[in-house]
Amino acid sequence: MNRIIVIIKRGIHNWFNEYRLIKKIWINKYPEKTERYPLSILEKFFMSLFIFIRSFSLVHIKDFFKEYNIKSEISEFYVVIWLLFLIYLLYNPIICSSFLFIIVFYRLIDGLNYRLCIIFVDRYAEDWNVRSVNRSLIILMLNYFEIVIGFAILYLTTKSIGYSETNTIISTPLEGIYFSTITLTTLGYGDLNPINSTGQLLSVIEPIFGFVLIVLVVGVIINGIQDIKERKRT
Repeated sequence: MNRIIVIIKRGIHNWFNEYRLIKKIWINKYPEKTERYPLSILEKFFMSLFIFIRSFSLVHIKDFFKEYNIKSEISEFYVVIWLLFLIYLLYNPIICSSFLFIIVFYRLIDGLNYRLCIIFVDRYAEDWNVRSVNRSLIILMLNYFEIVIGFAILYLTTKSIGYSETNTIISTPLEGIYFSTITLTTLGYGDLNPINSTGQLLSVIEPIFGFVLIVLVVGVIINGIQDIKERKRT
């Protein structure tokens, strides 16, 4: 019983570290080593926003564990489980459309924001580094698939995409994946198009998700590769 209490206290303490980190940012104690100029108000605002959003992520389940390797494995397991769950929801939409929309959109924001936290917040920590380039690339690939599947669900749920010639609304998972993929990759063959404002909005948001995920995160991974090479030389 005492062990369970200790684990719960550890998890709660680690979860509150997110808010302590926000405080450190605003009192200029994070990052500990700054460049020539301290963080600007704009930087502090967005860093705090990303951390605040991350505080609602279910990935904080890992905070109940002490060992680094276990935390890392839980993070990986978390991404895989979400991807499988989204695939299941795509082919088995067993809940009401409104709730389904909320679940999917939550995961999309959760996944993207977690990567943004790595880019804009975590990499400032003195002990932060890319654990494995392969691991980072694999997780990035899984996140990319999540975007494809997640937006496919949103397009189907909102009934906002139809064929250009007939305006027939898409209704199958394959059609959703097809339109989501060509939208994310900005191919745009023209055979499908948004038929209402919701579809137009989603079609604008999805490429932004892909751009941020690929351009920004890949940039950090490249820096991580350079850091690994420097550590091998020393």
